[in-house]
Amino acid sequence: MGMPEDRPRGVIRLRGPGGRARDTTLTAAAPAARIAGRGVLQANLRWPPGADVDLDLGCLVEFADGGTAVVQALGDTYGSLSSWPYVALDQDDRTGDASDGETLRVNLEHRALFRRLLFYAYVYEGAVDFRRLGAVVTLATPSAGPSSGSSSGGHRIPLDDSPPGAVACAVALVTVRGAELAVRRETRWFTPEPGVFHQERIDRAYGFGLEWFPAEKPPRS
Repeated sequence: MGMPEDRPRGVIRLRGPGGRARDTTLTAAAPAARIAGRGVLQANLRWPPGADVDLDLGCLVEFADGGTAVVQALGDTYGSLSSWPYVALDQDDRTGDASDGETLRVNLEHRALFRRLLFYAYVYEGAVDFRRLGAVVTLATPSAGPSSGSSSGGHRIPLDDSPPGAVACAVALVTVRGAELAVRRETRWFTPEPGVFHQERIDRAYGFGLEWFPAEKPPRS
């Protein structure tokens, strides 16, 4: 499966009064948030240009009927917003030089189909771990508008607490709670394990139960 034709490009900017961004940061002390469960949920990964490192953003999906799916660049499983799995990745930034990074979007018109979504990031090539990379994931439903008791602003999760050698991170777990989404910062780090894919280790830790096969990207130009 190649890049979906219905994938939107670019990140919707979140602005509060006076044009200031309304992002908040999820921390170990305050790891949870509720956001509006309508519109489009987006998870955006960015890292500074010039790092010359290929980071990948992906999503493990569990549906209410017990089915599962993965959306990521590796294996060309870019997904789709208009058809199953209703989750789509917009592009594969191989260097960090793309101004809008990589963005996963979830079509919340089909919110009732989802049970949980786990967003993760990993180093494909160019770095031995996440230390000093300056990567940040932001989750938001910017098209949802205000919602009583929930936020349509962005929630930043800096990937700045990597231990040495950690090449993969379970970043955030999103669970459907009726009309809202419960977001929890995970930042659970994983080091390489011989013979086991990074995504497979994350899958095992959270019990999605997918079957994993070898895949690789073409060389960077």
